[in-house]
Amino acid sequence: MPDTASPLAAAAPVSLFYSYAHEDEALRDALQRHLKILQVHGLIRPWHDRAIVPGQDWHQEINVHLQQADLILLLLSSYFFDSDYILGVELKTALQRAAAGDATVVPILLRPLDLDALDGGALPLGQMLKQQGLPRDLKPVTKWGQREEAWMNVSKGLRMAALAIQSRRRAPAAAPAAMDGFSLVGAGSGDALLDTVLAHGVDALQAAQAARHGPAPDPGLLRQLAGALISDPTPRRLLWVDDHPDWNLGERAALACMQIEVVLALTTDDALATLAADTEGFDLVISDWSRDAGLPEAWRQLLGGLRRSGHAMPFVVYHGAMGSAERAERAAQASAAGAFGDAVMPDQLLALVRRALLGA
Repeated sequence: MPDTASPLAAAAPVSLFYSYAHEDEALRDALQRHLKILQVHGLIRPWHDRAIVPGQDWHQEINVHLQQADLILLLLSSYFFDSDYILGVELKTALQRAAAGDATVVPILLRPLDLDALDGGALPLGQMLKQQGLPRDLKPVTKWGQREEAWMNVSKGLRMAALAIQSRRRAPAAAPAAMDGFSLVGAGSGDALLDTVLAHGVDALQAAQAARHGPAPDPGLLRQLAGALISDPTPRRLLWVDDHPDWNLGERAALACMQIEVVLALTTDDALATLAADTEGFDLVISDWSRDAGLPEAWRQLLGGLRRSGHAMPFVVYHGAMGSAERAERAAQASAAGAFGDAVMPDQLLALVRRALLGA
């Protein structure tokens, strides 16, 4: 992928403020978990009202952080607009600071809303949401079939917003030290939220392995693989080509937990068209072996099309050959054709993804 997005921490962390209704706290927690990776890379420094300790003036604390935040997230739902405090203080202040150029405000659509109605009243928000809201296409987070991918999409947009804020600063601070310790097995990272991030990724992979009737994977190894990918500061994108994408939900959820974006294509033609139109770059292509439309070796056609088009990214075949003889034959065919590798189980796939992206 292009080097313009890395390293992440070219300046001091961007201060981030969550404006949300407490009825949406579980959704905010899920977003915070995804953004934790941006935090440990030194890109953001988040704050929300649950950080207020007993005895502090909660109104003053909110006001101080709201006025100082570089990036303000508006977590939109009917509950958000039902809060007099949010509308009268947080939203009003956020829009005033955005208008003055003092802060970047990003609306995030958590639940379905009448978007056209948001431009009425004293605090018009609909146009801002349509221009710079997340997730993509303003599909509410709760309406995504794969929730982790919704958060991945939001996180990607916020990464770009934070990088833009950092690039506008005249005096970048020294980049923080690289993360370490994420390959440790056992005691954990020492950060409870980061351990939750790792646990979600490992749980998704274990569930995917069970769905494929594979042997129980070593959770310590999964944590090590996931930790290595999380510690990588470079934004990563994969193109996954499979005419049955729902068969890979667990694997995709795990990759989303690690902040790896997965773009789906159903056919070889779709994949090649996606690559031809793409402007961001892909780090890896994953393909099934065959597809229903009379293509017993669709992976070979796709790999050939990629190479003829000048795409040199690693290519991995993910298939379901369970017999040892068939598996060995397919592995040999994939290797002979120039594939980076093949896998039949999620733990094997994750190991290949790590090696393809990180060279380890």
